[in-house]
Amino acid sequence: MTSVASVTRQIAALDINGKKTASSSSINRPTHAKHPSQSNVTKLLTKFAAPNPFPNSTAKQPSALRHPTTAAASSSHHATTSTKSDPRSGIDIGTYDGGLEIENEKRGEKVYGEAAEELALDSSTSKKCPTREWTLHSFDMGRPLGKGKFGRVYMVRTKAEPKYILALKTLYKSEIIQSRVEKQIRREIEIQQNLRHPNVLRLYGYFHDEKRIFLMLEFAGKGELYRQLSKYGCFSEKRSSRYIDQMADALSYLHGKHVIHRDIKPENLLLGINGELKIADFGWSVHAPGNRRMTLCGTLDYLPPEMVEGKEHSEKVDYWALGVLTYEFMIGSPPFEDRSSVNNTYRRIAKVDLKFPSSMSLEARDLVTRLLRYDPEQRLPLSEVLRHPWIVKYRSKGVIRDGSV
Repeated sequence: MTSVASVTRQIAALDINGKKTASSSSINRPTHAKHPSQSNVTKLLTKFAAPNPFPNSTAKQPSALRHPTTAAASSSHHATTSTKSDPRSGIDIGTYDGGLEIENEKRGEKVYGEAAEELALDSSTSKKCPTREWTLHSFDMGRPLGKGKFGRVYMVRTKAEPKYILALKTLYKSEIIQSRVEKQIRREIEIQQNLRHPNVLRLYGYFHDEKRIFLMLEFAGKGELYRQLSKYGCFSEKRSSRYIDQMADALSYLHGKHVIHRDIKPENLLLGINGELKIADFGWSVHAPGNRRMTLCGTLDYLPPEMVEGKEHSEKVDYWALGVLTYEFMIGSPPFEDRSSVNNTYRRIAKVDLKFPSSMSLEARDLVTRLLRYDPEQRLPLSEVLRHPWIVKYRSKGVIRDGSV
């Protein structure tokens, strides 16, 4: 039987364009989930076959004061209405429910003029990395993966060999215009299409019709990270450390590209086939070569003092968010959350009113404390996060981060 490593190498060697690529706690904490055995991983690879040129992936959902957010997707009147497993690949994408056709009859309007030109997004005409031309006819439709503000998300398979599995996300143009987020959507797409990192969700391509924009996203086999957090209440220190290790590496990559995410939180993280973390949702991201911004954005629980106080900010807002994320992974709620008052949450953030339960280890507290500093310049650099004892302690053997094993 084909080995897991062999299957992974084959997936890694393929590009969505059909070309070969050269590259690259609460007090009662549950025990860390065991890694699946090789046979289980093989089954997952066979079942999901995520077209990921890197053997890693992630998931997302919301917290106590935040409303659940799910992705959005799409399909065509001409798309296959029911798809079962391909006899040659054994990949089951589920049964299509016809939702895109039904929704498209009632939802959205055609857009014209300058607005239509601004949202006529097609990766086949991209100047930097053009893809082949895609339409809804290019896919067999599978099961729905979720609904979002601007549309739906479906699991799909490309009809052309080698029959990639993707998540197809739909955005209705008229609703984007009504919400006045045209530039934000364009920015999100432009940023994400150029990112290549094992812990960043890949955008393979995009296209549009008269009413909708379709995003071809990497399929994260294990879904939303926040669902796991909700299910268990919190994560063990070992699991939390390994996630933060991946996060720090991915954020270092983003910052190296002058991309500030600005909305790091469990809802915007997905889990890949092997349980690896993937940063998704670049709606609030910005390409800022100057690294100084003034816009207030992100989620309240994760906002740093400089954003709460309306000051300019830099990529170090992501350092702060990493500290909040570390705390929430182990405790189950953000460190400054005050359910009785939004203003109290603001005040606690501004004062860095940080309290630790006795259940958190001293090493973990040290990392959180060094990330959650009022002065952005005093926050622990990501290179130091990757070398922190709490991170190195739980790192899998053979994984190299920033020069340290």
